[in-house]
Amino acid sequence: MVASVVPTFNEEKWIGRCLDSLLAQTHPSSRHIIHVVDGGSTDDTLNIVRSKMKEDVKIVLINNPEKKVPQARNLSLAAMDEEVEFVFEVNGHGWVPVDHLEKRISGLQEIEFELAKKVGGVGCLVVAAEDEGRTMMGDWIESTLSCPLGSGGGQFARFKGRHPHNVPAFVLHRKEALLEVGGWDEELPTNQDSDLSMRLIKSGWPLWRSDVSSFQMVKRRSLSGFMKMCRRYGFWRTKTLKKHKNRANPKEFLPIIGLLLTVVLFATQNDYRYYPLLIYGVAVSLIGLFEAMKFRKPTLLIGVPLLLLILHTQFSIGLVEGVFRKQQELVDR
Repeated sequence: MVASVVPTFNEEKWIGRCLDSLLAQTHPSSRHIIHVVDGGSTDDTLNIVRSKMKEDVKIVLINNPEKKVPQARNLSLAAMDEEVEFVFEVNGHGWVPVDHLEKRISGLQEIEFELAKKVGGVGCLVVAAEDEGRTMMGDWIESTLSCPLGSGGGQFARFKGRHPHNVPAFVLHRKEALLEVGGWDEELPTNQDSDLSMRLIKSGWPLWRSDVSSFQMVKRRSLSGFMKMCRRYGFWRTKTLKKHKNRANPKEFLPIIGLLLTVVLFATQNDYRYYPLLIYGVAVSLIGLFEAMKFRKPTLLIGVPLLLLILHTQFSIGLVEGVFRKQQELVDR
């Protein structure tokens, strides 16, 4: 049996499409339960959820007084029947193909058969929703986050096939693995999935990702939302690294290192003081050119370099903030 878990807070624009996709799954409805864990929505979210409740696929509405995603997922985990074997991570502003669960469960079992051991979970591709009013800014954000100088191999990665991965996205977990490591860390409102993945791997539960199906997600479409997202992710990345120091990625600190190097070179009137800026400018321009040619969208030639600069700046600010501040509250949707 599989439980799809959907944390929500004011998702009236998208929750109907999300639940419709889960209700339409080819996986047997008698072996599927949907937990909607709501953090006190003040819009029409709850009414939409109640209108979707059916007898053949059980939708359980759970109250989440703490409002945050890790609390929502832990509340769902505690409320699950013993017969639930798999837990599917969902969010309220995304949806899946009708055969998503069937393919994902079959794919996980194939991996386990090949390995001759159970795995902690298998993630999937995350793609931008194609039919929900794509904008030029949305295309810029999508390409920026997916390119090598963006988030690269993380949630927004483009990949093919299936292979082990440290931080897969929208994972179909084995419930027993989640219970063994104590679920999600409720002190991390962001990056809680990365932290969970690190603890699962440390506890001997391998993680994989596979392209057998994809999660369609409505991504950020405004510049202000993108900037806040980058800063928030940087802040909570620092908090995560304090717990998992061995998982630091040098690439994440390159903008800060480059800035410090530039300051030193200018302060010493070094003949090479313009080189770091030149190298950076060439690098982001080439990425913009590559993205524009790949997707045949000329505006990416300008948009991607601009948003890469914003991403690196805001993420780095967040990283530094995470060292000195205990909490950060940024609403980026």
